[in-house]
Amino acid sequence: MEPLSKLFGSPARVKLLRLFFFNPGAVYDRDSVVVRARVTPETASKELAALARAGVTNRKTFYKEVVRPGTKTPKRRRTIGWVLNPKFPYIPELSRFLRDTLAISDKELRKRVRTIGTVKLLILSGFLIGEKERSIDVLVVADKVNETALRSAISSIEADCGQEIRYAVLSVEDYRYRLRVRDRLVREVLDFPHKIIIEKIATV
Repeated sequence: MEPLSKLFGSPARVKLLRLFFFNPGAVYDRDSVVVRARVTPETASKELAALARAGVTNRKTFYKEVVRPGTKTPKRRRTIGWVLNPKFPYIPELSRFLRDTLAISDKELRKRVRTIGTVKLLILSGFLIGEKERSIDVLVVADKVNETALRSAISSIEADCGQEIRYAVLSVEDYRYRLRVRDRLVREVLDFPHKIIIEKIATV
């Protein structure tokens, strides 16, 4: 993301641009941006203000379910959020550019998943390789999976991509069984365009 960061000013701005351009119509308040883009509250405030000044986003009031400290019942709270400005003149061009430059290196992906367990197979599909019609974006085959580390790794990829990542995690035994019976989920990945990042187990 470094070249784009220099072009747009910061890695955070690229993340926010993808978040809004890839989710048109979705309204995000600052807290949501902090979580989705994995940036600090201060950075979120700064970048949200910059995008609004540039006419990329519009401020919008909406209601959000909030659970206050010490309570369990959520309450609706009036909140200020931001949404992609549908009248921004360069939406098609920028959307295409942001999608075409969406790339996380193989080395970086391997680094992000190395703490989740003994990963035997990591395959990218769907959105991550430009195939929007597929039902899954990441297939992980691993044993002794650390669920917290897994969720953190997926969240970090989502933050860079600006979009929710659809993923499945299978044990080695389960994967081999599904491969043998030609399970639909596995074939949905292997029978269509995909990219193998880690391969320590046969895919055929």
